[in-house]
Amino acid sequence: MALSIIGVKLGNVFGDKYEAKAEFTGGIILILMGLKILLEHLRIINF
Repeated sequence: MALSIIGVKLGNVFGDKYEAKAEFTGGIILILMGLKILLEHLRIINF
């Protein structure tokens, strides 16, 4: 429980500081994951 509370407090501090960069990075990661899934289903790449 204590680690969860610490994690939430640290998340709030870093979230305020790096909000725009984190949203951009998260968006890029989601786009790349979607592209990878699409290419796998089209059998262009095979992992």
